[in-house]
Amino acid sequence: MQSLFDSHHGLPPSSSITESFTTLVRLAHLDDISEIGDILTHSFNHFNDWSLWIYPFLKMGVCEDLRSRLQKEENYYCIVAEKKTQNSTQPKDKIIGSVELSLRTVYGWQGRKKYPYISNLAVSKNYRRQGVASKLLCKCEQIAKYLGFNQLYLHVLADNNIGQQLYLNNGYTIHQVETDLYSLFIPSKRRLLLVKSI
Repeated sequence: MQSLFDSHHGLPPSSSITESFTTLVRLAHLDDISEIGDILTHSFNHFNDWSLWIYPFLKMGVCEDLRSRLQKEENYYCIVAEKKTQNSTQPKDKIIGSVELSLRTVYGWQGRKKYPYISNLAVSKNYRRQGVASKLLCKCEQIAKYLGFNQLYLHVLADNNIGQQLYLNNGYTIHQVETDLYSLFIPSKRRLLLVKSI
């Protein structure tokens, strides 16, 4: 009989969803860091024949940052989507996506307030547009609800039309267009703050 809570951070159980492949969405462990590092490094950087040499160094930095957050940060959750192996020729299950959820603090006239914030959503190229990102976002909602929040926040670049469509399709709305000195000179770097009520 499955426990009511996952052993990690005492959260509601992970869910398995069957499609053309079976996906398990769960909390990340330290031994997942290398696979997550691959996904993040490929998703947020563009490599060609001339720049590929820098890949190992970028990945090493990503992995060390992730390891530090997993080991030290409170109110931090790294969630992975794992492709479950049904074919005996494959040696192990494969991580195909990840997302991070943390509690951030804002200071205002009413004092200090925490809110759940989603970052670094990434899915391996071969598994995009198959619902993996939506499942990761859904798990973030479950965790935020469990922690007692009724809203979730995230940023997306104003020129990231695919990302915007993903979030809008999952119930997010534009809360604020953020402009800073950098984005005044480079409009493509303007960020949108999105929010979802849960």
